[in-house]
Amino acid sequence: MASQNKNPDEVKYKKGFLRRDILKLISFAGLSALLPGRVSAKDDFRNDKNVPKQYIQNRDVPGFHIRSANPFLGVDMGNWGLAVGGMVKNPIGLGYEDLFGFKMVSQVSRLKCVECWSAKAKWEGFKFSELVEKVQPDPAAKFVYIQSADSYYESFAVEELLRPRVLFVLRMNGKSLSKDHGYPLRLIAPYKYGYKNIKYITSIKFLDTRKRNYWSNSGPYSVDGTIQPGIDHPLDFNKKPLPINGGEVFHFFDKRPPV
Repeated sequence: MASQNKNPDEVKYKKGFLRRDILKLISFAGLSALLPGRVSAKDDFRNDKNVPKQYIQNRDVPGFHIRSANPFLGVDMGNWGLAVGGMVKNPIGLGYEDLFGFKMVSQVSRLKCVECWSAKAKWEGFKFSELVEKVQPDPAAKFVYIQSADSYYESFAVEELLRPRVLFVLRMNGKSLSKDHGYPLRLIAPYKYGYKNIKYITSIKFLDTRKRNYWSNSGPYSVDGTIQPGIDHPLDFNKKPLPINGGEVFHFFDKRPPV
């Protein structure tokens, strides 16, 4: 990244890189015995060959990189459900099919990573307001805590999730989410860095105080995670550097949504 980029989370990313490598080596040591046989380099994009190929993990796949803080096999749909509760009048549990009962919305938007790259996709899902209407949170519940199947967690102010282009996503590029990209349910908040866009969501809780997120506890990133002005290297532009103004990332070749 260019030295003039003062993006705080991206600077923290570089400072925290060594620490995360050490943590991963410790975490992956127990997986080494499961390492499969030799695989073709043609389709093996694993960033760490000590993690078995069938595990979701960091992969620099052309077009849209995959990032996972905690490698795992993916969601067991036989045991999956979405719990929505906390400080609400009507706590609910939802199955996968129930989520398609919400009004579906689609948009094209970028996911911007603190590693300086971005990737674009068409996302389809439902608005947070659909859940708010169902559970009727207490007026004092100003914050939301979200947990995932891979032990990841994130936190937001309620108003952040109610912004117009925030979606709880079920489909990507016309297909159901793949396990690499968050199946069965993920968040897309285009004005936040990728680490805020939690995948494999299992529970959503309304709270009156804000909890910290995974990377503020385990790594170098901020709780807020709003994209700052700086430089982006879009994967669909051969990673050539382009300036960004902060907030949701649009480039000159992107179609902006109507205002």
